[in-house]
Amino acid sequence: MSLENEVSSIEDDEEFVDELKPNTQLMHGQYTIEAFLAAGGFGITYLARDSLNRRVVVKECFPGNFCRRQNASVMPRSRAHQSELSSIVRLFSQEAMSLAKAKHPNIVGVHQVFEENNTAYMALDFVQGRDLLEILKEDAGSLTPPVVEGYLIKVLGAIQHIHNMGMLHRDISPDNIIINEAGEPILIDFGAAREEASDERVTRMLSALRVVKDGYSPQEFYIAGSKQSPSCDLYSLAASFYHVITGELPPDSQRRLSARAANDADPYVSLGVKVSGYSKNFVTGLDKAISILPPDRMQS
Repeated sequence: MSLENEVSSIEDDEEFVDELKPNTQLMHGQYTIEAFLAAGGFGITYLARDSLNRRVVVKECFPGNFCRRQNASVMPRSRAHQSELSSIVRLFSQEAMSLAKAKHPNIVGVHQVFEENNTAYMALDFVQGRDLLEILKEDAGSLTPPVVEGYLIKVLGAIQHIHNMGMLHRDISPDNIIINEAGEPILIDFGAAREEASDERVTRMLSALRVVKDGYSPQEFYIAGSKQSPSCDLYSLAASFYHVITGELPPDSQRRLSARAANDADPYVSLGVKVSGYSKNFVTGLDKAISILPPDRMQS
C-alpha cells in the first residue's frame, strides 16, 4: 500500500481525537504536520514537512495512560500523573538524543529533538520504500534465502549498534523494517526504545507503557517490571524473520510459556523442520534466538 493510500485509509476509517491536526506547526514553523500515521503506548507518529519542503516523520511523546490533549498542549490526566508525565517526557528526550547519535546506515536518522507543547518530539528521516510485512503480502517471491539472509545480517548490525549504546529497541517486527529504494533494510520506530532506568519508579511507569505484539514479543514484555535484556530484541528479530521466511506468525510467547508450564510440547515448530534452502547455521541461530526462556537464547 502506498503512503498516500495508507493515510487516506486511516483518516476514512477512524477519527483520532488525540493527534495534532494537519497544518499544525512545530518548532516555530520548522515542521508542519501533514497527517497522522500511527499511535502506540509511548507516542504518536506523524507525516510532516520541514521548512525546506522535505518529507519527514515526527514522533511525539504522548503516553496516553498519563496524559490528554488540550488544544495542542499535552497535559497530565490528573495532578497525580504530573510527576510521571514529566519523567516520561524527560526520558523520551534523553533517549531521542541518544538515538540521534546512533549513526548507522541501517537505522533511521534523527534530524532534531526538541520540546514544545509540554512534551518532546523527534524529527526523523522519512524512509521511502516498503516494510517487510508489505513485501511478504505483495511480493513474497522476492524474499529468497540469499535476500533474507542479507537483510538479517544488516539488521543484526543495526541492533548490535543500539545495544552497544546501552539501549533496547523493544518493538522489532516486520512492519518496523523498511526496505528502502536502494534495497537496504532500515530499522525504524524507536518510540519504545529505552535505556536501563536506574529509578525503579520510572521503570514501573515504562512497564505500564510496554509494547506487546503477539507472535513477536518475548514473554518478558507481557510482565510489568520484568528484567529485559538484548536477548529480548533478538527474540523479536528472530520471530520477525520466522514470519518472513515461513509466511506464518510464530505462536505467541504466552502460549508457548503455558505449554511449557503444563509439560506440553512447545507449539513452536523449528525452522529446520519447516523450510529448506537456508544454511543449517542460519536456521539454528534463529531457532536459538527465539527460545522461550531468556537464558536459552543468544545473549548478544
